[in-house]
Amino acid sequence: MFPVPFNEAARLDALASYGVLDTPPEEAFDCLTRLACKQFRAPIAVVSLVDQARQWFKSRQGLAARETPRHVALCAHAILSDDPLVVLDATRDRRFSGNPLVTEDPKLRFYAGAPLITRQGFRLGAFCIVDLAAREAFEGDDISALRDFAEATMEILELRRRTFQPDAADQEDRSARDARLDLFSIVAHEIRSPLATLVELARTMESRVFGPVGNERYEELSGMISETAEQVMAITDGMLNLARLKRGEVEVREERISVLDLFERVDRSVMKLRLDRCISVSYAPPHEDMALMADRSLVIQMLINLVTNALKYGDAGSRVELSAKINGDGSLEIAVADCGSGMSPEEIERALHLYGRIERSGRTDPGGMGIGLPLVKRLVELHGGRLVITSVEGDGTRASLQFPPYRVPPADRAAGSVA
Repeated sequence: MFPVPFNEAARLDALASYGVLDTPPEEAFDCLTRLACKQFRAPIAVVSLVDQARQWFKSRQGLAARETPRHVALCAHAILSDDPLVVLDATRDRRFSGNPLVTEDPKLRFYAGAPLITRQGFRLGAFCIVDLAAREAFEGDDISALRDFAEATMEILELRRRTFQPDAADQEDRSARDARLDLFSIVAHEIRSPLATLVELARTMESRVFGPVGNERYEELSGMISETAEQVMAITDGMLNLARLKRGEVEVREERISVLDLFERVDRSVMKLRLDRCISVSYAPPHEDMALMADRSLVIQMLINLVTNALKYGDAGSRVELSAKINGDGSLEIAVADCGSGMSPEEIERALHLYGRIERSGRTDPGGMGIGLPLVKRLVELHGGRLVITSVEGDGTRASLQFPPYRVPPADRAAGSVA
């Protein structure tokens, strides 16, 4: 398992547009990797391009392999951020300590990779240096110089593409423009209706058609305005998050998070909705030491999305259950299960596609744009995990976030499981 950027499909299309994969060595790239070996006194320097299931080396010094599987590639992690990835000692980094490239030949210890970023913001791979001995530091001028090597590599790639494919850049610009227009049209369409409601309610209050402001009907209207405003904010927040993820602007700000704190925060956040829907949300308190190394705000967002979906599609009097457990391989699974109407395999597939919505005859439309589950899927993949949904029609749905072992602090893997 390896982390996957949210814009993976578009990123792979951008990589393919350069027409560089599986091409012979070229002196322009080899010159840079030779210089990097001297500059950083490193035995290995490569230009790595991260393909769908592999990393392929356009240029390599000190390394015999022409490519490696993506799941062992440190560069697969380097493309998650615009900042260089620096690993001073891979044996002490929980993400890589068990990696075959660390435990077996070439037994790498030090890694530094600067992402190769296109003008549209796609990270194609990395310019990286590797040492077989750990280092004490790599910062300041070294990081700046590594960025320069990556930028020089991108300039050569751009020149190469313009030479062999003069129209490729224009096609990518048109695709980016069309995507922006599509995003703006969707936002405009979805926001127009609730905003119109807000305007009408505000005009009603201003006209005082029910008499003085003290009339209880104004309090009712005020509550409706507040709820509608929250709906607008939820829609815009979701769209903004999608746009940021597509542009590669979302980074994982890792910290140790208590699973118990996550459950308590989510429970508070959905309190009004669960009371309105007359649906209970329950969980057995996880072991106090059960923890996750992840981005707190993003994990909370994922869980709130999953619980909110369960509440919206659930029947009054039913329940939603949260659970957490450490699997045998050391991974952490956090699940949200409901007793709702369930989904067919086809409906699950539709729900995981952007703007895919499940509509049932005879049931009230719960609203939404069909971005919740796709957003959760992209966010957990950004953490190197995955979203797994199982469902039986008429018997409820279970959605689980599965985080890889390197995101579970070793001392906390003994915390067991709760449900």
